[in-house]
Amino acid sequence: MRILYFTQLFYPALFGGGEYIFYQWAADLAKKGHDIHVITQKLAGTKSYEIHRGIHIYRVGSTLNLVGTLPIGIVPNLTFLVESFFKGIQISKKNKINVIHSNTYVPVISAQLCSSLLQIPHVTTVHDVYSTSQKDFWKTWSDQAGVSKSTGFLGPIMEKLVTKMPVTIFHTVSEKSKQDLESLGASKIIVIPNGINLDDYQTSVTTKKNQAIFVGRLVFYKNLDVIINAFAKIADKIPDVKLVIVGNGPQRNHLEKLSESLGLKNNVLFTGRIHDAEKIKLISESTVLLNPSLVEGFGIVILEGFACSKPVVVSDSKPLSDLVNDSIDGYVIPATDANSWADKIMELFSDDIKCAKMGLEGKKKVTAKYSISKLGDDILSLYSQVIK
Repeated sequence: MRILYFTQLFYPALFGGGEYIFYQWAADLAKKGHDIHVITQKLAGTKSYEIHRGIHIYRVGSTLNLVGTLPIGIVPNLTFLVESFFKGIQISKKNKINVIHSNTYVPVISAQLCSSLLQIPHVTTVHDVYSTSQKDFWKTWSDQAGVSKSTGFLGPIMEKLVTKMPVTIFHTVSEKSKQDLESLGASKIIVIPNGINLDDYQTSVTTKKNQAIFVGRLVFYKNLDVIINAFAKIADKIPDVKLVIVGNGPQRNHLEKLSESLGLKNNVLFTGRIHDAEKIKLISESTVLLNPSLVEGFGIVILEGFACSKPVVVSDSKPLSDLVNDSIDGYVIPATDANSWADKIMELFSDDIKCAKMGLEGKKKVTAKYSISKLGDDILSLYSQVIK
């Protein structure tokens, strides 16, 4: 099969779940012998065209620094939209593309233009719908340090625009996101969850006592304040406790100041962005992985915790609470209850046997249900359906 992906973020800018899953699909399907082409945004220090793991990668539009977030501002988005459309036409004609698959937001527009002009089926993936998940989400987003105020206005417009596109079918990653899409008027929606490449998580490192880890963008809805406040309570009883926070974002300065104000300067480590191998090593050596997010489309990092045989503690926000079986492979905690977070984390720190048992259950789950190879086959089956 000949497949063309449109996604603004792609290899090597793999800092979020959206770009990560598109990369994993592309690599898996290329490995299985399919002809895979990807149009993505230009990145500083990368080539305009390269073949990586059998994937043909074309980079267009304004050049971005590799910062792990979507481009801010009208000009870089507009140049990507225009240039990706023309590149998509060229690639589709030359390679006789069977199906187009786009990643939200701007890529959906250029992909749909190509699809309509060339009469090629178009699948688009919407990972989450923020406007329906939390009141005033986009205003709060635009109020963060270093974030353009225009996103507070453009964000909800783009979400509604995407759901009105006449695509062949919408793909999303959870029942929660499907319900959110339906609330905006979208139809023809299929749910195929995210997955990970389990081969990447074959590590053997020694667990560090009393260490927990968070992995993700440092943005307001990740709700990290509650974890840091919980660790202030934990540190009173376990002075050498360690919280590793992997990632970067507009909330970092606030979170660092909060940690210092609570006397946690030596207990909370901010790593910034790191390579996958280092991230997997840090997860593997931690006792537990934490995700207190208020809003998520899926939560790939939960699968990463399970793949490293770690219990995972999450907030009671769907779909996170659907991924974790409370008291079986982790805990589901009220999102803003710092006392409950502290209690459950300390419980895991004090019980190695329980941690090992929960980690084993998580490993079984991710192996059985969330292997990228299995889910790649599901995506391929979807492509076959839309082509027919």
